[in-house]
Amino acid sequence: MKVINVDLAVKPGQQESYEAFIDQLVQGSRSEPGNISYNHFKKLGSDTDYEIIEHWQDDDAVAFHNNTSHFQTFLNGVSDFLTTDPVIIRMDYTE
Repeated sequence: MKVINVDLAVKPGQQESYEAFIDQLVQGSRSEPGNISYNHFKKLGSDTDYEIIEHWQDDDAVAFHNNTSHFQTFLNGVSDFLTTDPVIIRMDYTE
């Protein structure tokens, strides 16, 4: 299984617009083949820090995801909402 965590720091005052923007990515990603789990959270104790936690079946599922229109829309527009570049952590999980 592939696990991807993405930390996102949203500009103050942009949270509502950002959450509407990110909803398309979350809903689209959840319906993809090979998706095990796709969640988006606001971090406790912060009004502007968020995290995406993704679980994918394998590399093929991640590659498929990276080429979807909802992911490409995210890549092309997310920087408008952020104070810094996203921090991405990729992990392989085996039982």
